[in-house]
Amino acid sequence: MNIIESKFNYYKFLDLKAQSISEKLKTKSASIELLNLIIELYESAKAELNFANADEFESAYHSPITSEFEFVISRILFHFSKEHKLGWKVLLRKQIGKTAPDIRIEKMDKTIAVIEIKVNAGWIQPFLSQDRFDYDSVRYKNKKSKSNPVDLVDKLKNQLLKYKNAFGLELENIFFLLPTLDNVHRLHYNKELLDYVEYFEKTSGLPADNLILLSKNMKLDLSKPGNSPSLEPTTGFERMMNTLKFL
Repeated sequence: MNIIESKFNYYKFLDLKAQSISEKLKTKSASIELLNLIIELYESAKAELNFANADEFESAYHSPITSEFEFVISRILFHFSKEHKLGWKVLLRKQIGKTAPDIRIEKMDKTIAVIEIKVNAGWIQPFLSQDRFDYDSVRYKNKKSKSNPVDLVDKLKNQLLKYKNAFGLELENIFFLLPTLDNVHRLHYNKELLDYVEYFEKTSGLPADNLILLSKNMKLDLSKPGNSPSLEPTTGFERMMNTLKFL
């Protein structure tokens, strides 16, 4: 088997996982399946560590899992459309003009929804956390950081508005999918999940329900699940799929 065949078989396996998760939507258990899949993806990204030999070879590199996770979500949508005869065309990172959403869904040649996906929100914390925004604002004002959090928030919000304008979408049909709030929430912030959801509504301009979190556990690190065994799945993904079904 060559590299091309091996890679194809890997994505074929992911597609089978996606089909299985799509079928699980009937029983409302898709979110926990997705969380477990992300854990598997993180573990698979560490495969090179199996070649470690303390005397001769070590590796600290972990491949990113974003592209694999986006592929799985896009194939869940594909299989869901097939099963329910929705007539969707699912476009994964397909550029049109100068706009390339992570996932775009067309029906009868018209875009009906866009899904932005972030596997890890560590680099966009000010967009999701008022506390982090305030902290970074003070650092920027005191010239301890060159990054103004206002610029980051505006950039992300404008990206979402760009999808609205480019495809003639209602904001209700643009979704922001994030597995967990790990790397966003801190215990000393004294915040509840609802606080982050309400802040997202403010920064993004999207409805609060369009933040699709897979887990309510705000400290769940899916790359190190042993540290936080409770997955605490939400029903946000199922809710999104039900909404898309009727567009």
